[in-house]
Amino acid sequence: MNNNNNLTIGITAYNEGQYLLEAWDSIINQTTNNWEAIMILDGGSDIKTEKVFDDISHPSLRKIKLGENNGPYHCRTLAINNTNTEWYCHLDADDRLPPSAIKVLNITIDCEPNLDFIRGQSLYFNSDMYNIRENREFDLEKLVYTLPITGTSPIKVKLFNSVGGYNRDLYDGGADWDFWIGVVELEAKGKYVNEIIYERRVRKNSVGAKWVKRRHEVADILIKSHPKFFYNTYKKQICLSKSYEFAARELRKNEKRKKAAFLAKQALDLGNDNPNLHAIMKEAQMPYLRYKSRRLRLKLNKI
Repeated sequence: MNNNNNLTIGITAYNEGQYLLEAWDSIINQTTNNWEAIMILDGGSDIKTEKVFDDISHPSLRKIKLGENNGPYHCRTLAINNTNTEWYCHLDADDRLPPSAIKVLNITIDCEPNLDFIRGQSLYFNSDMYNIRENREFDLEKLVYTLPITGTSPIKVKLFNSVGGYNRDLYDGGADWDFWIGVVELEAKGKYVNEIIYERRVRKNSVGAKWVKRRHEVADILIKSHPKFFYNTYKKQICLSKSYEFAARELRKNEKRKKAAFLAKQALDLGNDNPNLHAIMKEAQMPYLRYKSRRLRLKLNKI
């Protein structure tokens, strides 16, 4: 292990054998070797993922293999709890770090030791697109109904413990959102660096895509867990109405029109007048064949 660094990179994997080596290569190909790494394989992973995990070896890497499936937030918590450095940066097994990411982070940490977290640009990619997103502004107004910061942003381990870690009630989705509300409540100090420090692979079946359908349930938990942040009726109403909207729109994509309409009505009743909500309500009343014809036209228009 390198005893002179301040940063640990944590990788957690479950059935991502086709991407895990690419994620690992993005660490060992950094422009600096001033890092430690910890890799955790969640239980129940397929044979391919387990083989890739077993074959990876490095003097600065520690590995933990779990016997049972525990989920990504349990694994991430385990990685942080086993970190020997002051700072932790998470890397999902299907994502990558750009070559200079760790160097940029180490310079920032050395120059400003009082920081609690670091934000930067993220590159979103798949086989069809590359899109750079900036997290320049940590918009507190947006935090009421969404997460305006990359959930994998580097943090001090001390900050993670001060917040209380991830909310176990949100291990199925939404724990990052809950965590960063806790960061704001603590008035932690962060810094934006104008560099790409993370590369996120866009996948339809990601954890983030799955929990959107129950986003309204997550919102209810957040409001109850953070009375200091959701201190007035307006904030609560925005959080719930936008969460109902996002859940309804996700269900609409899957043509669950009755469930989508039920949630859309909840959003409308809370004052959300988004045109998509009215379209969802209209589709729920259509005869089946007319509805299918409309959905087909909408899909063709996107091609």
